[in-house]
Amino acid sequence: MNPFIKESIESLDTQLDIIQTCISRLADDDIWKKFRQETNSIGNLCLHLAGSEYAFIVSIIGGKPFIRQRSKEFTDNRVMDSEQLIENLIFTRQQSKEVIANFNFNDLEKSIQMPSTTSTLIPEPGKIQSCLSVILYAVEHYAYHTGQIVYMTKLLQMENEHILKWRH
Repeated sequence: MNPFIKESIESLDTQLDIIQTCISRLADDDIWKKFRQETNSIGNLCLHLAGSEYAFIVSIIGGKPFIRQRSKEFTDNRVMDSEQLIENLIFTRQQSKEVIANFNFNDLEKSIQMPSTTSTLIPEPGKIQSCLSVILYAVEHYAYHTGQIVYMTKLLQMENEHILKWRH
């Protein structure tokens, strides 16, 4: 397996493990809590991560149909309990791994046009990007929102347990 792809999947899996740790420490009410109406809940971020990962890896890289309701990822409330959120993230990851398993690594520099169906589904619709940049974006995006989930979990959890391996 190409080292970039291998590291990308390992990073995504590490982030998913962190999210599972966070969700396991919180009640469903906390998972869907918004600190202000304009902010996202952990549940919304989980829906968004699954939608984004599917869009970028499974659909754009893997060629599966581009089906996404991005706005619902942020407006839905309590549509899944903690177990269902994790199952949804894991199912999406399995689909991503199937795409990666069948990916021709010589195509990392291949150009892909971002879908232009609507500007609210992905950043810069219609833009031409390499497969490598699409995968890198997906990994960075996942890590960014994982950090938000970690921070919110620290604010919400009852214990003062560390979520990551580092003390902070």
